[in-house]
Amino acid sequence: MWIFDMFTSDACNISGRNNWLESWSWEEYEVKKIELSDKIVLVDMIWQPLEWSVTISDELFSWKYLPGTIFALYCHSGWTSWYLQMQLSPQLPQYTFVNIKWGIMSLRR
Repeated sequence: MWIFDMFTSDACNISGRNNWLESWSWEEYEVKKIELSDKIVLVDMIWQPLEWSVTISDELFSWKYLPGTIFALYCHSGWTSWYLQMQLSPQLPQYTFVNIKWGIMSLRR
């Protein structure tokens, strides 16, 4: 699987917004991270890594993580991560994919 083939020029199109799968705000992510600890992996999709994130790559979804791992995907605005979530969820059912709503732009540091 080549992860970057899953992106298209219309990945940020808002027309599919009503098809959201699970999504969390940054505040919800922080709570879940405390509750679920090592079962959550925060995935940087835009090469703006946060201290506790991993950068998206093919290797990330190549059995490096145990089934049941939750991947929290973030991009700039939440649209590309939502789009990738829609692509990956049916292809990798052993994992859970969560979109971080509004992306890194909504993160308050």
